[in-house]
Amino acid sequence: SFSIAGSLGACPARDRVSSRRPARSSLPGAAGGLDWALPDGLAEPPAPDWLLRAGRLLETRSRAGQAPSDPAIEKDLLNWLGEAAGGAPSVDDALDALATCHAMPRLAAALSREVWWALLDHLVLTATHAGGAEADDRPLEDNPLLHQLLAGELALTLACLFPEIVACRKLQSAARRALSAGPVDLLDGEGLLHAKHLPLLRPLLACWTRCRAIGSKSSRCFSTAAENQYEWLVRHALRLTRADGSHVFSDGASPAWPVELFEAALHFGGDEDDEAIAALVLPKPWKSNRKPVGEHTLPEPANHSEWAATTVLRRRWARPTEQFTVLYDEPAMRVELSCGKDIVFRGVWQFEVRCDGKLLTTASDWDEVCWISDEDVDYLELEIELSGDVRLQRSILLARQDRFLLLADAVLGDGRGEVDYRGCLPLGGGIAFEPAEESREGLLVGAKRRARVLPLALPEWRGEKRIGELAHTSDGLELRQSQGGGRLFAPLFADLDRRRHREKCTWRQLTVAESLQIQPPEVAAGYRVALSEHRQWLIYRSLAPKANRTLLGHNLSTEMLVARFNRSGEVDPLVEIE
Repeated sequence: SFSIAGSLGACPARDRVSSRRPARSSLPGAAGGLDWALPDGLAEPPAPDWLLRAGRLLETRSRAGQAPSDPAIEKDLLNWLGEAAGGAPSVDDALDALATCHAMPRLAAALSREVWWALLDHLVLTATHAGGAEADDRPLEDNPLLHQLLAGELALTLACLFPEIVACRKLQSAARRALSAGPVDLLDGEGLLHAKHLPLLRPLLACWTRCRAIGSKSSRCFSTAAENQYEWLVRHALRLTRADGSHVFSDGASPAWPVELFEAALHFGGDEDDEAIAALVLPKPWKSNRKPVGEHTLPEPANHSEWAATTVLRRRWARPTEQFTVLYDEPAMRVELSCGKDIVFRGVWQFEVRCDGKLLTTASDWDEVCWISDEDVDYLELEIELSGDVRLQRSILLARQDRFLLLADAVLGDGRGEVDYRGCLPLGGGIAFEPAEESREGLLVGAKRRARVLPLALPEWRGEKRIGELAHTSDGLELRQSQGGGRLFAPLFADLDRRRHREKCTWRQLTVAESLQIQPPEVAAGYRVALSEHRQWLIYRSLAPKANRTLLGHNLSTEMLVARFNRSGEVDPLVEIE
């Protein structure tokens, strides 16, 4: 088997390692930043038990002026090497290897020559196999964090820590290839991870930032294309940060969110805009020396990537704000609504459609229909095919100035049969639904009142004819509706402005006419929402083929319209889909 010590014949390189002073990392945190942004399930960087004991022994005996050696530690180290040999490494193993690698200069004074070389053999072979032909067919795609930690960061760290050892020095070019492939292959061309890998955004950013720091002391670790992607990723990391500093879709902030990671990432990959955004987005203990800038001068807070199957609808950069994040890489769409420090919705936005009692199944993935982002709204429309030649179109609209969220599903069938619809939004931890006593509206309450929800297709008053219900179930906030004609529109209007929640509100289903004939709701639906005398909106959705129709005296030939009533009674469109 390959042996570095055997290939050298003697150990002068190891002797030079043991005699030189250990290099100090330029990165804050444990072992040069290994405590940044750990994967889910890890509270602190893993390290082999023998390594922790060796560290304590080195510190104790160094102060006492004694030679730091312990046969028991070497025995446990060799057992650890035996267990690692031949097995498929995990992310925990990769972090173990990195922690060991950082400790190797000090361990040269604590271990026997044979054991030290055996340990270095293991680290070099681990990095070599992770990036070579012996790796899995698709290691980067299937396990991107493991690949980048081993084939990239471990190889680069070995090359930079031990340049006097030929086998380590040769790892540098392979490390650069692996690290250049990571951002280029895993990101969408503008720095965003695919939805399926989004939980790894911060761990990957931490890995690449550590490598970027190491690369700044030697040759660059990224290609130009990878460097550009890394810089874009820094901004996405800010965009996907909640008010408490935690990452979207995570279980919550750790005892201390990774301030040091953002400091280093902004240093190596941020620009002036990113620094200004960080000052608006990141909570304490973040400190910025930059003067505040107007948000109108900064890039848009919202973002949409069809390739990544990820959309961020965000009202503004500055905290507190409202943000609705959508991951639609699979039929079980995941969503998260954050309002201030509360996570109102988080999890799978379920739907269930039955036609004449028969449950329909999904027959495709989600496809993008429309994305609009301007000063008034962020609007996303997606479509999925169901069995029975039925489609479901999902509309998500966040009104920036008007501060409301419209979530709507449109079931589009062939115009025949009874449609039963069930949609369920998963409530975040600590969120309660408080229904009104007489009407069908309700409040979503966490640390504060966060949203007042109105099921627009249902009659406002509970005493009116019941065609559905809005209720809190074990699955979340559930909306049920039934309608004939093979089509159905199920809109849920959420008022996000807490100052309006104590005011009276009302909504009405409007009459839609075509050629002087009133149209049934399976053809088109219209609603008027009033949250106060001067805060009113018009919502229209065509379910049948588009035609010239009238609504409140307005002629419409569009598929969807969301508009604001101005003080003169005219409507100002927020979004209009032709």
